[in-house]
Amino acid sequence: MLDKINSKNTEYNLCAQTNTCTHRGIKCFSASTVADIVFLVDGSSSIGASNFQEIKVFLRSVIAGLDIGPDKVRIGVAQYSDDTYKEFLLKDYMDKNSLLAAVDAFPYRQGGTETGKAIDFLLQEYFKEDAGSRAKQRVPQIAVVITDGDSTDDVIQPAQRLRQHGVIVFGIGVGQANLQQLESIANRPRKRFLHSIDSYQALQRLTEGLLRTVCVSVVAQGEALAETFADIFFLVDSGLTTQEFQQIRNILIRLSNQMNIGASAYRLGLAQYGEDVKVEFLLNAHQTKEETQKAVKNFRPRKLKPNELRRLGRALHNASTHFFTKEAGSRAHEGYREFLVVISGKDSDDSVYKESRVIKTSGVTVVGLSFGASEQEMRVIATDPTQKKNCKAAKLADVVFIVDESGSIGKTRFQLVRSFLHSMVNVLEVSQSKVRVGIVTYNTKATAQVYLDSFDNKDDLLNFIKILPYHEGGTHTGEALKFTQDKVFIENRGSRKDKGVQQVAVVITDGESQDNVSTAAYNLRRDGVTIYAVGVENANEAQLHKFIVDSFAKLKSLEQSLQKSMSKNTQNHPNFMGENRLIWKHFCCVQTDEADIFFLIDHSGSIHPNDFKDMKKFIIEFLNTFRIGPQHVRIGIAKFASSPVLEFDLKAYSDTKTLEKAVEDIQQLGGGTETGKALEFMGPIFKQAVVSRGHKVPEYLVVITDGQSTDEVKGPAEKLRAHGVTVYAIGVKAADEKQLQEISGDDKRTFFVNNFDALIPIKNEIITDICSEDACKDVPSDLLFLIDSSGSIYPEDYEKMKEFMKAVISKSFIGKNEVHVGVMQFSDERQLAFPLTRYFSKEEMSAAINEMQQIGGGTLTGEAITDVSQYFTEGRGGRPSMRQRLVVITDGEAQDEVKGPAEALREKGVVVYAIGVVDANTTQLGEIAGSPDRVYAERDFDALKDLESQLALELCDPERGKNCKKTEQADIIFLVDGSTSITLPKFKSMQMFMASMVNQTTVGKDLTRFGVILYSTDARSVFTLKEYSSKREVLNAILALKSPYGDTYTGKALKYSLEFFNKEHGGRADLQVPQILMVITDGDATDRNSLVAPSVALRDKGVSVFSIGVEGANKTQLEIMAGHETSRVFYVDNFKALETLYKNISHVLCNSTKPVCEKQQADLVFLLDQSGSINTQDYDIMKKFTTDLVNSFKVSKDLVRVGLAQFSSEFQDEFYLNKFDSEEAVTKHILDMVQLGGGTLIGKALDHIRDYFEASKGGRRSAGISQNLVLITDGESQDDVEDAADRLRAMGVEVFVIGIGDVHDLQLLQITGTPERLFTVRNFGSLENIKQKVVDTICKSKPPEDPSDCTIDIAMGFDITRRTGAPDGTLISGHTKLQTFLPEIVHYVSSVEGLCCVGPAPVKTNIAFRVVTRDGRTLNDFNFEGYSADVLKKVMSLQLAQPTYFNTAMLQSFAQKFSAESRAGVKVLVIFSDGLDEDVMKLEHDSELLRKSGVSALLTVALEGVRDPAQLQMVEFGRGFGYKLPLSIGMQSVGSAILKQIDTVSDRECCGVMCKCSGHEGSRGPRGPPGTKTHCLYSTRSDHSYCVCVLQGERGGPGPSGPQGVQGCSGLRGSKVNHCSVPLRTTYYISD
Repeated sequence: MLDKINSKNTEYNLCAQTNTCTHRGIKCFSASTVADIVFLVDGSSSIGASNFQEIKVFLRSVIAGLDIGPDKVRIGVAQYSDDTYKEFLLKDYMDKNSLLAAVDAFPYRQGGTETGKAIDFLLQEYFKEDAGSRAKQRVPQIAVVITDGDSTDDVIQPAQRLRQHGVIVFGIGVGQANLQQLESIANRPRKRFLHSIDSYQALQRLTEGLLRTVCVSVVAQGEALAETFADIFFLVDSGLTTQEFQQIRNILIRLSNQMNIGASAYRLGLAQYGEDVKVEFLLNAHQTKEETQKAVKNFRPRKLKPNELRRLGRALHNASTHFFTKEAGSRAHEGYREFLVVISGKDSDDSVYKESRVIKTSGVTVVGLSFGASEQEMRVIATDPTQKKNCKAAKLADVVFIVDESGSIGKTRFQLVRSFLHSMVNVLEVSQSKVRVGIVTYNTKATAQVYLDSFDNKDDLLNFIKILPYHEGGTHTGEALKFTQDKVFIENRGSRKDKGVQQVAVVITDGESQDNVSTAAYNLRRDGVTIYAVGVENANEAQLHKFIVDSFAKLKSLEQSLQKSMSKNTQNHPNFMGENRLIWKHFCCVQTDEADIFFLIDHSGSIHPNDFKDMKKFIIEFLNTFRIGPQHVRIGIAKFASSPVLEFDLKAYSDTKTLEKAVEDIQQLGGGTETGKALEFMGPIFKQAVVSRGHKVPEYLVVITDGQSTDEVKGPAEKLRAHGVTVYAIGVKAADEKQLQEISGDDKRTFFVNNFDALIPIKNEIITDICSEDACKDVPSDLLFLIDSSGSIYPEDYEKMKEFMKAVISKSFIGKNEVHVGVMQFSDERQLAFPLTRYFSKEEMSAAINEMQQIGGGTLTGEAITDVSQYFTEGRGGRPSMRQRLVVITDGEAQDEVKGPAEALREKGVVVYAIGVVDANTTQLGEIAGSPDRVYAERDFDALKDLESQLALELCDPERGKNCKKTEQADIIFLVDGSTSITLPKFKSMQMFMASMVNQTTVGKDLTRFGVILYSTDARSVFTLKEYSSKREVLNAILALKSPYGDTYTGKALKYSLEFFNKEHGGRADLQVPQILMVITDGDATDRNSLVAPSVALRDKGVSVFSIGVEGANKTQLEIMAGHETSRVFYVDNFKALETLYKNISHVLCNSTKPVCEKQQADLVFLLDQSGSINTQDYDIMKKFTTDLVNSFKVSKDLVRVGLAQFSSEFQDEFYLNKFDSEEAVTKHILDMVQLGGGTLIGKALDHIRDYFEASKGGRRSAGISQNLVLITDGESQDDVEDAADRLRAMGVEVFVIGIGDVHDLQLLQITGTPERLFTVRNFGSLENIKQKVVDTICKSKPPEDPSDCTIDIAMGFDITRRTGAPDGTLISGHTKLQTFLPEIVHYVSSVEGLCCVGPAPVKTNIAFRVVTRDGRTLNDFNFEGYSADVLKKVMSLQLAQPTYFNTAMLQSFAQKFSAESRAGVKVLVIFSDGLDEDVMKLEHDSELLRKSGVSALLTVALEGVRDPAQLQMVEFGRGFGYKLPLSIGMQSVGSAILKQIDTVSDRECCGVMCKCSGHEGSRGPRGPPGTKTHCLYSTRSDHSYCVCVLQGERGGPGPSGPQGVQGCSGLRGSKVNHCSVPLRTTYYISD
């Protein structure tokens, strides 16, 4: 049952607003309190006569508090049981006395309970004009439903109809009323509109609270329904004909007669234009309707001069600067809407594009009326009434609007805030399964008006926004952000953060906050929430940023850009990014074979410990992108403050795991900021790097600092760059941007962010820059830019677009045989700047782009796409056989159709990227690109700069990630012809070819190995597969090769090569590493008849032969060697061409050497959607795709078994896992399947498919063989999928989902359980593009590990206020017992044995340490990890110059640590304390908050000298039955005692066991041999819970008694007992 209403807690104080309330008894006597209220009273037999009287008393009390009258509040009452009764209508009683008499008079009817029928009765009989309803007069309509039972009919549809009619419905449930039914009746949120009470007697207590809420709703609804006025300005073309002008004047006269015109109502303004503008009257010229009517009647056309131009563009500019100003009578600042009506007789003689955008951006709605002007120009000028929805793609997010309602806003402007909210929510796909919306309003305190789980219906939410209450007050934005983090973005209020759903906060404020915003915003962002800030008028830009407007009237102009930004970021959320963008960053950087990267990080005292953590997190994410290793990418870290220090060099760590651990262990020491000295320090370190590697590789330095350096940085930085080090400078908070530029020497490598948590996006920029060179080599292609040059683009933005093109070109490999670039610009005409074949250098292209001039005009994008397509053809310089890309950049909506032209171009194989800026239509961008992966919607032209590196990298290869580029692991032997016919220059070409092939691989002992055999008359191995483990060594060895000369005995050489794939020569065939022999020859084999046998022998041994022939090589012989596998036969007619042949071979080689599928044995079941939404052609594509997937595996009885079913509304069996044993049989069945059609019930299908994995159907789950399901669907399921998917995955089945088209991302994620196994494509035709990715994912995927029964995190804190050691001593100085016993304690609690009496293996705990200052600032922090003697040593040797305190700040710090770092099932905090340092009541309060946050127990251990150890126990919780025993550092076996407490807590949390019997400690002594383990049984019968401990086995051998070990469940020492039983419920259950 909902909490009872306490009216004193009602947050809106009506009295304060209306000044009409007495101290006792709320009264709604205000001019604004006008309403029609109907009470629907349950008169069923279950109520009883006495209770019915209570209802009437309640009605009297409510009526007494209302201002009753024909023009004020009207009341109606209806009664219902199983029939309906019209007691009295709204029109019947217009004064309070007669109304009260009518209430006293109506009888108690009795009968059943049909509430749905009664609600429809209200709609039909009460809320209509002839019954007294004043809905047409904009009077709020309210219904109050009072009931005590279940309705026997449906209430949902009738209630929905009533609410849709605009009626606000309150629900009052009494006693056993069905609250679920009431929830569906009343408006939401329920805390405001739904009240539950125990009895009818309690109705009287409800009166005051209900009156307040009704009053608030009436006022708010009145504001929402009130007529809204506007400022309307008419701008008339002076060139209209006399007849047209008369027509316009008549329209204006009619309008002025019909409209409510006045200073506080509608205001009109009028002007006409030709060459110049003539103002007839401004908005404030006339104060009355009569004056305005007179002025309109006097309106006459201005005679134009002969050939006078009509400059509408100039007139629009005049309107922006002179018509809609405060001085001219505009009331935008007061919240009035503004309209400009343009009446035009012909197209303007000047450009209208820019000026129309300016006036619309200012918040003015422009209406276009044509008397001869073209439709195209009218569309440019007018505001689009349909307002294309820009957030259609944002289908999944939790969005909370945080709305300032402070006094500076005022009622009128808050109505504009409501309108803005309404528009923003209206474009979201609101439902509990898609976008959830919350609303928090705040002044000096924050209130959750709507939680994320409050609404599941968009219409109900939009109706509530219309009546969102406004309260006035101060501005505490920081408090509101904190409140939202703590109270709204939480799971039990509807947040889905733990399911990977993006969390978004939109803050709307108009003033500088009176509290700290930055810390609260930082904490919210750290919690994973993306914050958008909308600042209006006086908002402090430094406090909140992103979107700023100077008046509330301009909020409307922000809607589109904010929607676009939210949509973009929701789409790019990691869990739901498209296939291309997911794989990009990882894929490109494994191409970066060799690099030395140093981080130089500021650890000065100005950096907060949490910020230092963020810096370390940034580095860890960075290093996880590269292949770390001594021969690959090496990473080192130096830190600096007043002086630099090397944390670890490039040789210290050779793998990602140890490197990550080393970064986590970096400690911050503090000091000043001398960056120049640190840069100087790095010079010799980079020189040493070259020595340690043996050769120079690309070198990078990433500098991160938060302040201005106190020394000079320019000189030291220039020295580093002069030695070839690429420097990136990242400044945070107070860093000096000029110094940052001096450090990097390049604006593009200089970054500045306001907070450390904003570092992560920079990571992608830097990584992309480092990766580009290796990733983009050898990718010849055609690239055309098609850029918008229309008049709406500002000159400075046009220049930014040119800079963007030049930047992308500068990052590309330009050349005759590499990338070709062309540029075309367009408006309503096209201009080719240069075609693909004009320039072959970056300098020439940049110069040509610099010369481009803006065209101006309209935006005919479709025509431009059609025109540019010809330049991709061979006749116009294109290379259709190579990759071809088009990049379209536009700033507005196309005025023609784009879909057809774009599809035609893509069908020719051109990959299209669409970049939309400012007002670009995102729907059109999608039509141009054909895939959301290639759409970029940016807020402004400045954002193009952030896109440069990303786009340049993606343009290298749109299919990257689907196509293999670099061979990762193989054994490759070159068998090289060194016969006499090969001259020295020709042999050098062969060496260049081999070197290029080596460069296309990743060389390493565990990666790709190389060997070389030279042959002529005889063959000789020059080096074997095991000799070299680095690329440099292999390349040097190839360069040192000498041609042997002689005849061409290729057959003999093939036979010779066979043994060099054996293990003793470094071959790894037994490890399933691909074996490759590359034969390079230029002539006919001398032993041509001896080729077949060795070629067959090589193939039989699993060696793939690549035949590479030059000049006189015999093509037939090449095919024999390659086993007639034509894809592995290559021929060029000269040695020069051999040097670049590697480009053709590398792709084939890469695919040939792909790792063998790790799932050689698997059960693979397909579940295919055959619903009616899939057309026949797409169904056939899906079947073909499924057979392609099947054929990627080795299908047989012993290897991969395949099963398949189809589903729609019904489940359809096709074949089980034990039916077919070959790919052919499976393929035939799939291709023969027939589609049945129907709905989409995925949940039902998932439940059915579980049978396919049973042994009787061929499943091999019991044999430990991988279980896999591939679901392919095109739509949203019409039933629940989550539970069914959980049941399937609980069986150990890995579920892969392929979603096609407009699918529901969260639903699919619920099915897979992880984003890694979720794939989405735009249409069925795109399935082919993800085939290899799906196969690779299935092959590499592992089932989720069984979560251990319990995970335990223990945090330890230290309160040592009374220091007895030296002031600058260690943490434990002067505490000898702590020094002695802390290692024992930590070792004891490092594992818990016998947990839940399951298994012999102990549960390893994770232990963390934290030391904090008096104000809660972290001094030293160690993460949760398994027992480490090194970490313990570091903790005990921590230097501490100040005391620490047991206060609320310490408890809050640990609460934050557990929240941020721990996901364990058991969380225990242990504090070593020398006494409480704050009021015990405050500490108890914060201890309770700690418990509520999810911490399982707080244990205190008293240190030496504590006066009152019992006081420490007052703040403890969670200890269970041992709570009376105080823990102290000097107690006997303190480690065992603490472990016993943790053991008890863990059993309670993990096993549901409330007690655990254990013996007392023996006397302390040396450890003896362990005794036999005890066995423990638990009974959890429903009537009682028992703990039964049975001691088994004999006591261990004699010896001094040692401390009790925790082996299984501890037993009682001494004589045996049969059992001990404790009935928990009745006697010993004690709650802590």
